[in-house]
Amino acid sequence: MSAMQLSMDRFEERLGARARRTRQPLSCLFEITPRCNLRCRFCYVALDPYRGPYLDTEQSCRVLDVVERAGVLWLTLTGGEVFSRRDFAAIYAHALSKGFLVTLYTNATMVTESIAQLLADRPPFSVEVSIYGANAAQYEATTQIPGSFTRFERGVERLRTAGVSLLMKCPISTLSADHADALVQWCADRSLPFKADPVIDARHDGGQEPTLYRIEPRRVVQLRDELYRLRHGAPRPAGPLPECSARDDTGGPEELYTCGAGRIAFFVDALGNASHCVIDREPSFPILTMPWEELWSKMGDWVTQPLPSDASCSGCSLRGGCSNCPARARLATGSPYSKDPYQCDITHAIHGLPPSREPTRPLAACTA
Repeated sequence: MSAMQLSMDRFEERLGARARRTRQPLSCLFEITPRCNLRCRFCYVALDPYRGPYLDTEQSCRVLDVVERAGVLWLTLTGGEVFSRRDFAAIYAHALSKGFLVTLYTNATMVTESIAQLLADRPPFSVEVSIYGANAAQYEATTQIPGSFTRFERGVERLRTAGVSLLMKCPISTLSADHADALVQWCADRSLPFKADPVIDARHDGGQEPTLYRIEPRRVVQLRDELYRLRHGAPRPAGPLPECSARDDTGGPEELYTCGAGRIAFFVDALGNASHCVIDREPSFPILTMPWEELWSKMGDWVTQPLPSDASCSGCSLRGGCSNCPARARLATGSPYSKDPYQCDITHAIHGLPPSREPTRPLAACTA
């Protein structure tokens, strides 16, 4: 990690700690489209029940106006695939004009010469590129689109040539667990930073199909250690979603959410609905029609509500560092007050504890 990156990480940590005390939003994840040109088997975006009309160019820019007035510093544009929008350049230009530090999430397969030139001329803060394999067979086993690996490599090379700051990232699944080392090497050969998350979430509408590609909890912990050792020589513990990494350690009464969701961060979907979290989108509020102060207050009421004393995780000494959260619990059980047994078992495995329960159904990794 460079000294500049270390300084930025410390700045974000300190600024985030201050912002939590006053519930000042610092970051926004804005899904400008749910559409994507790939068909990844474990994607969390629910396309079937999530149809348009999506925000048009003018509406998207108005969302950015609201986000700016709210005081947000870090803006991430995500999809779907962001470059599938023909008006991406207009939305991106408006975001830059607002002074945001803009990060782009992309699969890189739709990076054209003109897009690369746009990013070279007006660089984003960062571009995070998903990688699913180190060769065509591995990559396309996940994306299900022939030829997509060639387009991915071409897009990454265009971004490198443009000089933008790149971070390669991979959700490790049963489709890629056996060649994780090849992913690390592919990135190392190109001097690109790499991070991996061996936890697959359910679809945001509660659909469980992506969880069929989860790795069993003990293997998750092993992979985290192996991947971290490949790069740093030390094991890495499990943690919350990256955008929700600021956790509550005030020592006060337990609240429903312990991360930064709804405190310093929020999500806006392609319909203009704002929620506290990308995977738990209820309650949500119309960001273009509801006054911001009212929206932010209602969102705060939800995330800071007391955790019921009879909730599954109430009083658990491991809760502060557990990758389980109300969002994942709701996707797994239908209730944010329950727990996702899979996430709980990962935390138990990290601490050398037995599983929290016997699996209710076999995981794909256990039956392969």
